[in-house]
Amino acid sequence: MLMAVLDRLGSKRGKSVKLFGIKHFAVLLLGLALAACGSKSGTATNSSVGVGIGVSLVSPTGTTLVQQGGTLEIDATVVNDTGNKGVTWTITGDGTIASSDTTKAVVQTPTGVTGSTFATLTATSITDPTQSSSVTITVNGVPSIPQPVVFPANEAIAYATYVSVAGGLAPYTWKVTSGTLPAGLALDGSTSATLGISGTPSAITSSTVTLTVTDANNATATTTITITVNAKTACLLQGRYAYSIAGFKNGNVAVRAGSFSVDSTGAVTGIFDAVDSKTGRQAVVPTNGICKTYTQNRGVITWSGGESFDYVLQSNLQNGHIQENDGTGFGGAGELRAQTTTAFPLAARAGDYVLAAAGDDGTGRRYALIGRYTLGADGTVSGLVDDDAATPVANATLSATFSDADANGRGTGTLTVGAKSLPVAYYVVDATHAVLVSTSATSGGPRVLGEIRPQVGAPNLDATALSGPAILSLIGSSPSLGQPPASAATVAVGRLSGAVPASGLVNVNLDVTDRTTPLVNSSYTAQAYTVTGSGRGTLTVGTGASARNFVLYADGAGGAVVLEPVSLANNFGFLEPQSGVPFATFPSAYYVGGTVYAAASSPITTLPQLTLAAGAVGGNLTGTYAVDPSTGRIIAAVSRNVLGGTGLVFYYVSPSKLVVIGDANNSINSQLAWLYHF
Repeated sequence: MLMAVLDRLGSKRGKSVKLFGIKHFAVLLLGLALAACGSKSGTATNSSVGVGIGVSLVSPTGTTLVQQGGTLEIDATVVNDTGNKGVTWTITGDGTIASSDTTKAVVQTPTGVTGSTFATLTATSITDPTQSSSVTITVNGVPSIPQPVVFPANEAIAYATYVSVAGGLAPYTWKVTSGTLPAGLALDGSTSATLGISGTPSAITSSTVTLTVTDANNATATTTITITVNAKTACLLQGRYAYSIAGFKNGNVAVRAGSFSVDSTGAVTGIFDAVDSKTGRQAVVPTNGICKTYTQNRGVITWSGGESFDYVLQSNLQNGHIQENDGTGFGGAGELRAQTTTAFPLAARAGDYVLAAAGDDGTGRRYALIGRYTLGADGTVSGLVDDDAATPVANATLSATFSDADANGRGTGTLTVGAKSLPVAYYVVDATHAVLVSTSATSGGPRVLGEIRPQVGAPNLDATALSGPAILSLIGSSPSLGQPPASAATVAVGRLSGAVPASGLVNVNLDVTDRTTPLVNSSYTAQAYTVTGSGRGTLTVGTGASARNFVLYADGAGGAVVLEPVSLANNFGFLEPQSGVPFATFPSAYYVGGTVYAAASSPITTLPQLTLAAGAVGGNLTGTYAVDPSTGRIIAAVSRNVLGGTGLVFYYVSPSKLVVIGDANNSINSQLAWLYHF
């Protein structure tokens, strides 16, 4: 399958380089080399491969898929190549350049591969080294089946699940070699690398089966799965969960958070707090709650007031994503997490925390705040806070008293900063995490939603708190559509790396989308940052009039909450420590998630299943992706508008999480999503 590494820009100290938007170069330069069955090296629908700027790459054999030990030629043509100087070649990953000249390279792939691996080949213009394009060559070895993720089924409800093989040579033959599938389910007869098991189960049961796949070389691989069929009324969700949803109602910011419990029959009970431009609702107890499973990892919750919520889950059935879009005028989405009830008492949660929240100030003006605090076992709160109010506060004293959480994990308090006060409710997730929502009783009060994360090391933190690589999620918005274009919704993802704590310098890469042409992989070297003992610090990206100035509160574990108080969009967000990068082989996987802290009223997206494997995007989208194994940055071109565009930029946070934005060029509809490994 095609995978191509991203555009590689020259780093310039303090200067952003603006290039083509993601959508533009994805459409113009991303070749779709979809490997199919038929030959030892595969076939494809198009021999044009690679993604980048100014260099066109072609695979004469029409594929980027190679069997282990094989070779593959890639040819390069440079646009406007004065003097026909051609390109230079570099390679990363599992492969070597066997031979090359200024127009072509032949890649030698390794032997002894189990499953699949990849090598990324980059061609850089000799005339203009800022122009380059790259292609990732997938190397298939002997077949191997990664452990499948199999969700429960429900009696008399249509069901499907999938099993995939890595490596091998198509066509494949799939068989059940031990055990029996539940009555009503059958293999779909696939001869591709992905097998479907589908049908309508006719009885409650649990069946364990062994599946064997045989490839065209007569090599085999096996895996064992268990499919459980629950009662028709049983819900995937069972137990107690906390959730948070940020969105819009009638064009204005609306936020809600709550807790609910689902029993074995699918009955739902709970409580929530919600604020929109018309009203504030506190401690509402819905009635007639029902949870239903659609299929695989998704379902719906409905209750009184005509409200309904679609949900999707990770394989642990503990965490997932939730979206409301039910005809009540409210559209929003956020995270869904199982609660640890032993963490509800204040005494179990005493300690240090960072917090971040965003929404609007009740007048339609974007509002965000970040800070850190110490929570006592008696509920007393003391700390520091920064916000971006019309009259902002910086490094201001924060105080509050939180009530003990009730049986739903809900507690209340009022955050006080000088003459300002913000009534809130919180919902405990576990001993170190909670979600936070404002509880103004009138439509004129602030409407903000946020979260509380643990902090360690205060009051002795310093610049080493951000010494490792970290991934940035940044969200900003103008809640009212009547705001001027300069105040349009903005989202960004990026990476901090190469920190020199003793000098207070760090390298920053950013991808930013807003109403103008996106900034694509803008590189800033040796940017100034600080971290004080409390965790409060600063980060400056760029120089002069274009400089962006951030305030942050480090969590002491390599991350931080972040605020850009002077930005038109009042950006806020999170830094999360990055792990697992660089990698030799991208960990192909299923992901689930969707929009968080919605920056615009549409599109708000939930993705029940997104797969990234061997350069192909699958699941709820189709397309191709390219990955830079040294940074974890991924770019994709997909089949439909999602998160505001058909071009996506991901960053690999860890083996369990990705962050992603859409390329909403010339619109306000940019969104950011968090995706989690199944």
